[in-house]
Amino acid sequence: MALQPVEAQDDNSNNQFDVQTSNAGKIIHFVDADFSFSEISDIPDSNWIRRELPALWLSDEARKVQGGDLSVWARVRFDGTAFDKDSISIFTENNRERVSVSINGVDIFRNYADDRHSMLGWNHPYLIPVSNSLLKPGTNEIVIRAESGRNHSLGIGTIAVGSHNALASHFESQYFFRIDAPKTLNWTMLLLSVFVFIMWLGRRQEMELFWLSLTGIFWFVRNYHFFAETIPIEPLLFQQITYYSIYFAVAVTLAFCAEFLKLRYRKIIIIIILGIGVFLCLSRFFLTNIDHTDIASNLMTVGLFGSFLLILAHHAWKGQSPESWLLLILLSLAALTGVHDIGRIPNVNWWTGAGFHFQPYIGFLLFLVFLLSLAGRFLSALSLVEETNVHLEKSVKEATDALAASQQAQRKMEVERALETERERLMREMHDGIGSSLVTALAVARQRKDPPSTITTLQRAIGDLKITVDSLAPIEGDVVTLLANLRHRMERELSQAGITSIWQVEECPPLDWMDAGHSLHLLRLLQEALSNVLQHADTSSITLSCKSSMRQNKSGVLISIVDDGIGFNPSDRSGSKGLAFMHQRAEILNGTLTIENLVSGGTAVKLWLAQASVLQD
Repeated sequence: MALQPVEAQDDNSNNQFDVQTSNAGKIIHFVDADFSFSEISDIPDSNWIRRELPALWLSDEARKVQGGDLSVWARVRFDGTAFDKDSISIFTENNRERVSVSINGVDIFRNYADDRHSMLGWNHPYLIPVSNSLLKPGTNEIVIRAESGRNHSLGIGTIAVGSHNALASHFESQYFFRIDAPKTLNWTMLLLSVFVFIMWLGRRQEMELFWLSLTGIFWFVRNYHFFAETIPIEPLLFQQITYYSIYFAVAVTLAFCAEFLKLRYRKIIIIIILGIGVFLCLSRFFLTNIDHTDIASNLMTVGLFGSFLLILAHHAWKGQSPESWLLLILLSLAALTGVHDIGRIPNVNWWTGAGFHFQPYIGFLLFLVFLLSLAGRFLSALSLVEETNVHLEKSVKEATDALAASQQAQRKMEVERALETERERLMREMHDGIGSSLVTALAVARQRKDPPSTITTLQRAIGDLKITVDSLAPIEGDVVTLLANLRHRMERELSQAGITSIWQVEECPPLDWMDAGHSLHLLRLLQEALSNVLQHADTSSITLSCKSSMRQNKSGVLISIVDDGIGFNPSDRSGSKGLAFMHQRAEILNGTLTIENLVSGGTAVKLWLAQASVLQD
C-alpha cells in the first residue's frame, strides 16, 4: 500500500486528509475535522472550529458550554469524483458514546435505538455503507455526532471514507481484535470462573480455587466495557464499577499467585496486596474528585505488579520452580501490556500502540495460564493417587497372598499336627497293644517250649510290627534315617543267621515327597529283599549302601543290597510273589528296581528313587 499525504485544497471548506491506495481501492483518512459543541438537534450552520483527528478528550470542554448531556458535532468534506463509480463506505472508530452519521444532510446510521439508551461505542469500529444515490459529483459532507452522559467521556475518533472492499478488510480485522475475540474469551472466562467457584464450594480448603474464580470474575467485570455496546445498569454506576474493578482484578490475581506458589508468609502478603488495592481505589477517588486524572493510580497499579514481580523473581531463583518462572514471565508481560494500554488512554495519548487494548486479552491469558497450571497440579495429584492406588492394590494383593499362604501353611501344619497325633496314637496302640500281646505270646511260647517255628513266627511278627512303627515315625524324607532304623531292626536276625552286615551309607539329599505311606513301601521292599537273602542266598555277608545318584539328568538316591551268596535267576518269577510285590512297591514309589546276579557271585538288588518325583497313590 502507498500512503500519500495530500495538502488541503484551496477551498478552505475541504479538510486535510491522507490517501491510501491498494488493489482493493482507495481510502481517504481525514487528518482534521470541523467541530461544533452545539446542543441543537440539527446540523449547526455556524460556530465550527477546525482541529485534528482524533479528538477523544472533549468532555471537559463540552461541560463548560453545555448544561445537560454532552454532545459534539464533527464535519469532514471530500470530493466524490475521487472514487469514480466504486461503492463507498464510511469507517469510524473510538467515538464516545452514542454515534449518528449523516452524509449530505441525510441520516444513514446510528448505534442506538433512541436517546434514552446509553451506549458504549468508544471501542467499537463502525463500517457504514453509502448509497451512490446520496453522493454528489463535487464536494460531499460527512457529519458525525457523538453524545454521552454528563459524567461520561465525549470524543470523536478517526474518520475515513473509501472503497467498501478496502475498508471492509480493515473493519473486519479491527472488529475481531476489539470486539469478537475479547467477547468470546471473556465470556468463556466467566463461565470457567463460575465452575471453579463451584469446585471451591466443595473443597473449601483449596484456596487457589477461590482466588482463581475471583480472578476470572473481576477481570470479566473490568473487560466487559471493551466489547459491550449497551450498558446493563445505571451509566454512572457502571462507569465506576468498570474503573475500580481493575484494582481488585490485579489484587486477586497476585493473591492467586501467592497462594498457588505457597509463598512464605503468603497470608501476610495477600493481606498487604488487598490493602494496596483498597488504597488504589481511594487514591483514584481522591484524584478524580479534585479534577485530576487517574494516571497516577494506574501507574501505581503497574508499580504493584513490579513489586510483586521482585518477590516472585526471588522465589523462582531460590526454588527453581518452572511454575514460578512461568508466572514471572506472564506477570511481566501483563505489566508491559498495562503500560501499553495506559499510553493509549485519550488524556494520556503517549502512543497509538497496536491499535487496540491488550487488557481484554491479558486478563484472559492470566486466568487461562492459572487454570492450566492448577489443572496440571491436580492431574499430577490424580496421577499420584492412581500410582498410590496401584501400589496399595499391589500391597493388598501381596498381603492377601501372604495371608492365604499363611492360612494354607497353618492348615497344613494343623493337618500335619493331626497326622502326627494320629501316628503317635497308632504307634502307641501298636506298641502297647499288639506289641505287648506279641511279646507276651512269645514269652508264653518259650515258657511252654513250643516248636521253634512258632517262636520264629512270633519273633518275625514282632520285627514286622517294629518296622511298621518305624515307618510311622516322622523322618522328613531322610532315607538314611529310615535305613538306619531298618538295620537296627534286622541286625539281630541277620546275626542269628550268621550273616555279617556291612553299612556303606553316604549323606543323601532328603526326599520331600516321602511320607509315612511311602516310607512303609520302601521298608517293606527292602525287608523283602533281606528276607530273600536270609531264605535263599546262602550268603555270609550283606552290604547295604545308599548314595546320591544321577539318572537321565535327574538327581536321586540309589539304595543297594548286595550279597555274596549263590545268586538266582531273576527272570524266573514263577511261584515268587515276593518279587512281584517288590516291583509293585517300586512302581508306587516311582522308582527303578533292578535285580541282577553278580559275576563274582551273589545278587544285587538296586532301587533308584528320584529326589523330585510324581508319585502314584
